[in-house]
Amino acid sequence: MRKAKDRMTNIEGQLVGKKALITGAGVGIGKAIALRFAQEGAGVAVHVNRSLENGLQVVQEITHNKGKAILVQGDLTKKQEIEAIVRKATSELGNIDILVYNSGVGTQHSPDMVHTITEEDWDTVLSVNLKAFVFLSQLLLPAMMQAGKGSIITISSIRGLLGNPVLASYCASKGGMVLLTKQMALDYAKYNIRVNCICPGFIDTEMFRFYLGKQSDPEASRRVFAGMAAMNRIGRPEEIAASAVFFASDVSSFVTGVALPVDGGYTANGVREIQ
Repeated sequence: MRKAKDRMTNIEGQLVGKKALITGAGVGIGKAIALRFAQEGAGVAVHVNRSLENGLQVVQEITHNKGKAILVQGDLTKKQEIEAIVRKATSELGNIDILVYNSGVGTQHSPDMVHTITEEDWDTVLSVNLKAFVFLSQLLLPAMMQAGKGSIITISSIRGLLGNPVLASYCASKGGMVLLTKQMALDYAKYNIRVNCICPGFIDTEMFRFYLGKQSDPEASRRVFAGMAAMNRIGRPEEIAASAVFFASDVSSFVTGVALPVDGGYTANGVREIQ
């Protein structure tokens, strides 16, 4: 009984022999997931859009620690580049067992409201946050179906669960990601392919710190955001990575179609920002 318990509670090494493609893995949550997956024994394809230097640093950190990682670069809004990403990842690692779709953008202009948003901004947000995931999955699913196994993990947001003022396109795309996750879970369960979603709250990433830096009092803003969570703090990228390992590993072999908030209790509290 003790040995069974140990296997369930100590998940280090649970991804040995698996191959994962992680998008947006040069910084923040994607980087943390790539590093943790490699630590757990997975071969990792580290995807970046433009930031080659960031991606190379992640690959070097993994290989320095005797892990297996390759760098794949490509614009996810272009189907030909998505195809090239998959070709390189599969040619160097083999068939991909795990997809973590972590890429996401917001609009370039504010406010993001239906009566003000431009067609260009709407198309960009929906293309990166939702459309690209569909076509990336389309390329990876046949091999997973043939193998009779796979894990697809989407990184949505608390904004996929709760609305927020002036974030129309972002909320639409992240909400779409949550429901598409559930729908895909139903379609591919018979192939033993599990599809789950993580909805992070406020996480201490480069993007979050950049946003705080634009505020008149960054430290006061940080305290406000921290106070919105029941746990009264900002989350860490490593905490999202831990949830991704759970979904990717056999520990969660009977879990599919889940949208998991990792938000310190924010969605439980139902707090909204004051604009």
